[in-house]
Amino acid sequence: MAKFDEEHIAAKLHELEVACHRRRLPVTVQRRVIYETLLRRSDHPTADQLYADVRRRLPGISRTTVYRVLETLVELGLAMRIPNRQAVVRYDPNTEQHHHVICVLCDRVEDLEGVPLAERPIREQAEVTGFEVLDCTMVVRGVCPDCRDDYRRRTLANSS
Repeated sequence: MAKFDEEHIAAKLHELEVACHRRRLPVTVQRRVIYETLLRRSDHPTADQLYADVRRRLPGISRTTVYRVLETLVELGLAMRIPNRQAVVRYDPNTEQHHHVICVLCDRVEDLEGVPLAERPIREQAEVTGFEVLDCTMVVRGVCPDCRDDYRRRTLANSS
């Protein structure tokens, strides 16, 4: 995911204000700073990574506040959670439908945009279970370029 430009960040912060007013939530400094920090990152950060960044601007902020604000951003539809194998949730401010690829060694996350997914058969099959499907995205697990050589060495060592 590319970092957003200043114009896009300003537009997204305005969306935060509108969404908060609609839900009768105050537009706090903490909400603005946490959302802006998320928008400026391109690595699908964890809550703890965001907490470390936000503390530079708001030294007195608590970890709990960061977690709560992130959950509010998800509820408002301004961010999405990306689960991974270690149960550490990562956050993505890009709420347009897209998929992700996650490295199984270092947990690096990258967006897969413009990748067509045969959503209709998946949606229909899921609805057989009685669920009303709201979204359909895919997570692909693999090995990133930075970890590929290490992965190959491990694989060769294990097969010997």
